[in-house]
Amino acid sequence: MKKILAIVLLVCLVFTAAFAQGEGESGKVNLALNHVGATDHPYHAGALKLAELADEYSDGMITIDVFPASQIASGSKAIEYVQAGTLDIALESTMAFSNFVSDVGVLDLPFLFSSKAEAFRIIDGELGAKLEDIAEGKGFKILGWWDNGYRSITSTRGSVAKPSDLAGLKIRTPESKVFLVTFETMGAIPTPMAVSEVFSALQLGTVDAAENSDSNNIKNKFTEVCPYYSVTKHIYTFEPLIMSLDKFNSFSAEQQEMLMRAAEDAEAYQREVSLALDKKIMDTLESTEGITLNVVEDLSEFQAASKPVYDAFPQFASLLNIINSNR
Repeated sequence: MKKILAIVLLVCLVFTAAFAQGEGESGKVNLALNHVGATDHPYHAGALKLAELADEYSDGMITIDVFPASQIASGSKAIEYVQAGTLDIALESTMAFSNFVSDVGVLDLPFLFSSKAEAFRIIDGELGAKLEDIAEGKGFKILGWWDNGYRSITSTRGSVAKPSDLAGLKIRTPESKVFLVTFETMGAIPTPMAVSEVFSALQLGTVDAAENSDSNNIKNKFTEVCPYYSVTKHIYTFEPLIMSLDKFNSFSAEQQEMLMRAAEDAEAYQREVSLALDKKIMDTLESTEGITLNVVEDLSEFQAASKPVYDAFPQFASLLNIINSNR
């Protein structure tokens, strides 16, 4: 049924895109935005804010329909739809996007940012501008960098307090070379799979553990099958807001300015909502019976163990220089 619904939605979007093109001639544009979050996720709050602001700033000239919970597609498939022009905007992971713009993979290196504040400051400066230029060379317009968050480990086999606790641990990861190399380097057995398959894989023992952002761990109820929750902050992840450059360039200069202004303000709002959720999640985990919460305060041992990962990706050297010079 999900596949049938996705096909129906996609067909509707094709007709909507054709209609929007005709509307564009009279100054009106209707866009479709797809994201992976549920309706109570910060992604959805940000997407609704973007739709609200785009409508407000353009006096109704730009409207955005929001499709949460991957109603149209997810991962690489959503980005392929953006490329094809059948989806206007996708809010997708850096892991998926790096399959199209490989340099974005630098953002997924372990222990890259010391805090969210540092991550935001650096991506909003020279680094973000550079990655946006590179993405445009590949045919994509990045409208913003939203907060996905630091990643923690949920496990059925015990807490992860030091790198040696990962030895032999069969852990689900995204389909990202950086993630695979990171966990292999620390002795784990990374097992890439779609996030929709993770809950049952943990239940059945196909994997011993999973790692994801705190909001996604809670949303996907991984704590119901994993009694051990380790806050390792091993990787911080952004969620880029992606559009086809051709689609963006089809707008008038005025429409482009309105959309970018709305995107900038919606980005700030989404980050605020996400930051507020961080504390709420930790409070929930601390008060949940049956959960052993382990917050790793000293990450130095993990940082040392992950250094070889950087050597495995020499192609990121110039981007890392930008990051390090802006700390």
